[in-house]
Amino acid sequence: MRAAGFAPTTATYNVLIKAHCSDAAVPIDDAVRLFQNIAKPDVCSYNTVIDGLCRRGRLPEACDLFAEMIANGIAPTVVTYTTVIHWLAREACFDDALKLFDEMSGRGIMPNVVTYSSLIDGLCKGGRAASALELLDRMVRERKLPNTITYSSVIDGLCKEGRLGQAMEILDRMRLQGRKPDAGLFGKLITGLCDSGRALEAANYLDEMILAGIEPNRLTWSLHSKINDAVVKTLCAKGEVSRAFQVYQSMRTRGISTEPKTFHLLVECLSKKNYLEKAAHVVRDMLSERCIPERETWDTIVRAYWSKKKVRQEAEEMWSQLTVTN
Repeated sequence: MRAAGFAPTTATYNVLIKAHCSDAAVPIDDAVRLFQNIAKPDVCSYNTVIDGLCRRGRLPEACDLFAEMIANGIAPTVVTYTTVIHWLAREACFDDALKLFDEMSGRGIMPNVVTYSSLIDGLCKGGRAASALELLDRMVRERKLPNTITYSSVIDGLCKEGRLGQAMEILDRMRLQGRKPDAGLFGKLITGLCDSGRALEAANYLDEMILAGIEPNRLTWSLHSKINDAVVKTLCAKGEVSRAFQVYQSMRTRGISTEPKTFHLLVECLSKKNYLEKAAHVVRDMLSERCIPERETWDTIVRAYWSKKKVRQEAEEMWSQLTVTN
């Protein structure tokens, strides 16, 4: 271009900078040098380099460039603010992110769903679910309907902080707004309930998930196995053995595999409750899957059968007959 007497325009530089920032193999410093050669960088130039710096872990430099942009009289857009807020929240710089969020509104630039979701996700991961809830309410007031990702972040954050009642309320709100929870979102709530020992509630949400038609696929198979296994183990731990067996049978019907430890736990709990037919059923399932029970599992069920008076009497009579015959 230069040899032909054409000076590169800002748009030309922007294309080159975008290419450099998009290629992880190219040093970001090359993009910065190109940016510095632009006579009059525009908002697109700044946005691209700021995003590139953030993605390469150079957030302080991105913030400096953001400040330079304002100083040079170039008004940041919602994209600029969202980019910086997202990475500040991701790096746990929550106060800076919230300050920038307020500044954004003060400049008359309205945050969009992505801006809100990025900040909410960061706050939830950083243990500040209360602040995330305030933002969620503000988001709804501004008629920016949260998406499934936003709700998932809030529910996950509330569960991690043990605020399960609020997490369940948010799930209800989500459904009232026509948003359908996916396996990941149900999994976060169910896991949170299991971790808190609320076994029956966890099992009920598992039923809801199944009734909603959320079945395992190639991508979510391990997640479904983990959720179901956690519910069975928690129910057993809480003595809800019949309910645990129901969940186990549902797993078998849907082709969801069971961990060896869960098999053993079921046999042990069912045997202690004298549900011997069910315990034997689980052992047969183990053998059909070539999951050989350990000695402890055999001991548990044999001991349970032996404790039955009729079984013991029959065994003793057989033994006496064998002794007489010999």
